[in-house]
Amino acid sequence: MLAKVPLFGFSAQDRSRIRERFAPPGYVGYLVFMMLILALIVQYLFALADGHGPHEDDEVAPSPVHGEIVSVELTSLDHVGKFVQEWPEKSGLSDYPSSFTRGIEPKNIHSHNDYWQKVPFYQGLSVGAVSTEADVWAHDGDLLIGHEKTALDEKRTFRSLYIDPIVDVLEKQNPVTEFVNNTRCGPFDESCFQTLYLWVDLKTGAEETWPLVDAQLAPLRERNWLTRWTGKAVIPGPVTVIGTGSSNWEVLIVNKTRPRDYFVDAPLLKIGTESEQMHPDGKTPLYDSTSSPFATSSLITAVGSIKGELSEKQLKQVQKLVKAAKDRGILTRFWETPNWPTRRRHNIWRQLLDVPVGLLGVDDLEDAAYGDW
Repeated sequence: MLAKVPLFGFSAQDRSRIRERFAPPGYVGYLVFMMLILALIVQYLFALADGHGPHEDDEVAPSPVHGEIVSVELTSLDHVGKFVQEWPEKSGLSDYPSSFTRGIEPKNIHSHNDYWQKVPFYQGLSVGAVSTEADVWAHDGDLLIGHEKTALDEKRTFRSLYIDPIVDVLEKQNPVTEFVNNTRCGPFDESCFQTLYLWVDLKTGAEETWPLVDAQLAPLRERNWLTRWTGKAVIPGPVTVIGTGSSNWEVLIVNKTRPRDYFVDAPLLKIGTESEQMHPDGKTPLYDSTSSPFATSSLITAVGSIKGELSEKQLKQVQKLVKAAKDRGILTRFWETPNWPTRRRHNIWRQLLDVPVGLLGVDDLEDAAYGDW
């Protein structure tokens, strides 16, 4: 039998009325009810002790509706994250002289027909592509950029889309400060010695077009930023210029009196074959690492039609071509690689890198750099 003593200020008569109105019938029900009351009182006392009890001026957040985003109290991690987000602007200490390309990891990607990108040169740079390509047409003493004549515009020139931007980036990466001067870093902050391969695809005759290219390389040449052949050794530089398209060995390589600071694309399918061109002495091959850092070919021409991926026979042909070039000290790049369906493209990319080729030619820069393949 329950003791007839006051409980939480309630008299026996009060408890009886409460029990009759709210409590379940029976002694057990009464105990359960009183335990619930006690729990609520204890919870309330703890809330007051912690300073979290309700106050007159408190804003009461509405109950969240399904799917609604509600604000929560910031954790310590949130505070640090906010600090990190705001620090660069507030402190003014985030940037350093060569930080323009900070955080960009160089990748063996060639931006094929780069001028088709929304932002030529810079878009490839932003994903870490170490190689870019410009199709040039000689026109009234200048070089216009475009794949076809219908795409030409006098404002889109070799100088405006490539030479000037490259100079601008390299000046950022090679600052003149009290600590350094006359550095020869490439465009990537994370890899100073990574050269940028600048492929100049001649769409008009080499005899007419290459002298214009040579002249427009002057801003890079004057700053000693071009890879060059001295006659005895190849001296690496921030930019390695390679002539392709209608470029040829006779125009670009023969009879150059000064140290040569550009190179020529070698025909991959002819290297190591009976049809390969030879020097006038008839003993040494025309193309080697001093004239050609790369040899290229259409992948379709090299191996034929491709289905879902390179067949075993096709893969062996690619490996044979890559080895022939490598034995000559020359890297390889294939163009006209299948671009669709995406799965087929990814399969072939994996196979080419596994061979490995020197550069992976791509049109979709973001997919090549960050895609899940």
